[in-house]
Amino acid sequence: MTIQKKSLISTLNTTKKAIVASTPASTEVSASEVRSNARGNARGNARGNARGNARGNARGNARGNARGNARR
Repeated sequence: MTIQKKSLISTLNTTKKAIVASTPASTEVSASEVRSNARGNARGNARGNARGNARGNARGNARGNARGNARR
């Protein structure tokens, strides 16, 4: 076997070991964890939407008032 083949095999084995070592042992997620994650996402989305809408309304009102005042 050539040195290049040995080197490639060694690299592949090292990569495989690293992947196995970095994979979490338990991939199952409890139902309560799923619920809490969903709640957190829902809250975050609601806050983001509320902030975005507030900013949009404030900018729209400011532009509308500026245009209206400029026309007078």
